[in-house]
Amino acid sequence: MSGNPYGLSAPWLYMLWVQHQSNRYRLHAGIRGGQEGFYRKDPEPVTIREASLGRNRLVAIEHVGQDGTTLVLQSDFHEVFTYVHGTKVSLDALPAMLAPLSITDSRDGIVIRARRGTGASVEYTLGANVVTDVGTVTLKPLETATVQIPQSGGKTVPGGQLWRDDLLAADGNVAQRTVLLANESTAAFVTAFDPTHDGLASLARSVKFSLS
Repeated sequence: MSGNPYGLSAPWLYMLWVQHQSNRYRLHAGIRGGQEGFYRKDPEPVTIREASLGRNRLVAIEHVGQDGTTLVLQSDFHEVFTYVHGTKVSLDALPAMLAPLSITDSRDGIVIRARRGTGASVEYTLGANVVTDVGTVTLKPLETATVQIPQSGGKTVPGGQLWRDDLLAADGNVAQRTVLLANESTAAFVTAFDPTHDGLASLARSVKFSLS
């Protein structure tokens, strides 16, 4: 990744801002299947629609309770996605947002650049959704994450209320560990790179997340 500010390498989750004409919108890039895997565990029912786009796959994950949709373009190894308001959003919406961009996917990473002549620009935000050596972070406004927040049992920490969710493998060991940290404005879902590492617990007890 050094020397290439738009080369994104799995398993990290990255955020980019795209400016095209009068529109400015946010995209994320991560490992293929990450969004479907995350939302299939969501206690809120979701509706998943899909279509083919050449050798790529388009996915719309509708969150009926939130009146929003996560739009995903899956390539061979990685995916690019964004969240839009409303449901029944056309699957063509994300390709239209990606039209001014050049996307190259490989096993080593995904490269996203503005196409020449489109007038678009890409601002790559390194680490916006990653805590180094700890895990990836998904932030949501509190009001849109209500159904994912347990009604009781949270532990009080400086950053709000804390819950832990472990996904167990067939042998009973922890395959994936996620903590939810909710405060008065923001819900943060932090998934550990290594579920056996204590960095996740230390982070959750010491940090406060917010959206601005």
